[in-house]
Amino acid sequence: MALLARQLYFEAVKVGDELPPLVKPPVDRVQIARYAGAAGDLNPLYVDEQFARNAGFPSALAPGMLAMGFLGELAADWLRGARVRRFGARFVKIVWPGDVLTARGRVTERRFEPSGAYTVDIELWAENQRGELVTRGLCTAQLYYSPEDEARQRAGQPPLLVTAAEEEARLAKLSRAQPARRPEPMPQRTGLPPPARPPFPPPLPPRPGTPPPPPRPGPAAAPARPAAEKPRAAKPAPRPAPKKVARKPAKRPAAKAPKKKPAARKPARKPAGKKKR
Repeated sequence: MALLARQLYFEAVKVGDELPPLVKPPVDRVQIARYAGAAGDLNPLYVDEQFARNAGFPSALAPGMLAMGFLGELAADWLRGARVRRFGARFVKIVWPGDVLTARGRVTERRFEPSGAYTVDIELWAENQRGELVTRGLCTAQLYYSPEDEARQRAGQPPLLVTAAEEEARLAKLSRAQPARRPEPMPQRTGLPPPARPPFPPPLPPRPGTPPPPPRPGPAAAPARPAAEKPRAAKPAPRPAPKKVARKPAKRPAAKAPKKKPAARKPARKPAGKKKR
């Protein structure tokens, strides 16, 4: 029997693997009415706008199972043919018409069961366009360990028994068999000088008996002039002597004549009066 083309195996799943997000179109009222009819949930809160307003809601709302269906779609697309053992969800926030829901998931645990079954636990959640959590769920699925295990079970043989210790030993053996990768050089930071290149090795000496290699054509050199025509180097012209500028002697200030002291004034003589007789 031919195997599935895109089968997911237990050996390729690791704890912490994230599922590719699933972005759904905006929830509209036609989708809500179709889902309510298909699920048999004829609650008037989903289809009757006036009834929802009278009940205290701003508008009609979407069924909580609609977001849970998006989580199941994400898990089924990623598991690719694995058997789902358990699937459940818890509703956190109301989904309104016009909300854009994004379903996400992450592998939280992988188990080796003694009966040869290999199971994984996947944490699922959905959030709206505002990043608010609306639904949280958990899915447990059983997978084949490898293509060999799937072929054995489809042929009616017992499953392939692999323990966690055997898987670790196999992975360690594979890692030792692979050649070590050389570390990639770190990108050069701006502002630092480039690394120095190693010098080239010197050329090997020519073998005896081999003609020397022809010289490489270099740049065309100018024809040499005969010795008679070589111009003599002209003597540098003497620099003109700097002109002497006659400087006028600075005028010295004339010596000031000493001030003469004012002559002492003699008291004026009183005019001789007439003598009294």
